[in-house]
Amino acid sequence: MKKILKISGWIGITAVLFVLFAAAISSSSDSVLGDVIIDIDYAGENYFIDQEEVRETVLDLGYVRGETRLNEIDPGRIERILQNDAFIQDAEVYKELNGDLHVDVLARKPIARVFNNSGKSVYIDHLGKVMPLSKKYTARILVVSGHISMNLDQVVGKNVSELDLETAHPDAAILNDVYAMSKFIGQDDFWKAQFNQVYVTRDKEFELIPRVGDHQILLGDAENLDKKLTKLRLFYREGLDKTGWNEYKTLNLKYTNQVVCTKT
Repeated sequence: MKKILKISGWIGITAVLFVLFAAAISSSSDSVLGDVIIDIDYAGENYFIDQEEVRETVLDLGYVRGETRLNEIDPGRIERILQNDAFIQDAEVYKELNGDLHVDVLARKPIARVFNNSGKSVYIDHLGKVMPLSKKYTARILVVSGHISMNLDQVVGKNVSELDLETAHPDAAILNDVYAMSKFIGQDDFWKAQFNQVYVTRDKEFELIPRVGDHQILLGDAENLDKKLTKLRLFYREGLDKTGWNEYKTLNLKYTNQVVCTKT
C-alpha cells in the first residue's frame, strides 16, 4: 500500500510539474518582445562593433519591442545574419520567459594588418580569416608591408588556408606565412612587445623590425620560426645585453644554429 501511495505521489508531482511547464511555455508563446539585451565579448578590446549596431541589426528584421510575439522570433535566423558580419566571429541568441531577447556576440580578434604595395590593407584574425578595415576602430597590432602585390579586396571574408586553392597568386602563400608568424608572435609576451612591423622583401622573405634596438632581423622564410626566434632570444640575452642593442645593423637568422651579424 505504501509503495502504491509513493508511486501515486510521484505521478501527482510529475503531473503538476508538467502542467506548470506547459503553462510557462504557453505564457512564453503569448509574450511579446521586451528588451533586446546585447552582450559583446570584444576579444582583446577590439571595438569594431557596438551594442547599438547589433540591436539595430536585430530590430531591422522587423521585430518590434512591445508588439512582436516571442514565438514569431527566429533565433537561428538572427544568429546567421550576425555571423555574416565581417567583424563578428560568433553569435548566440535565446529568448527568456519574461519576453527579453538575449544576443551574445563574440567579436573577431585581428592579429596582423597587411598592406599591399598599393597601400590597400586588411586584417587577419586569430583564426586566419581576412577582415576589412573598420571606420569605427583601428587595431594596434603587427603591421606587415613590403612587396605584396595581391589585390586584397578579393580575399576579404576568406580564410588564408583556402587561398592557395582559390587563387594562383604567389602572395597567397605569403598571407599563410603572415598568419602563422603573427599567431606565433602574438602568443609570446616578449615577442609581442618587441616586434611591431614585418617587411616582405622582393625575394618574398621576411624582415622583422623591432621596437627596441636599431637593427633589422633577417628571418628568411617562415619555416622553423620557433627555432629561429629561440636562438634570437638567446642572442639577445648573451650577446646584445653585453655589447649594446645598437651595436649591429642586421641579425641574420637564416642559418642553422647561428646568428650572423653585420655591425653598424
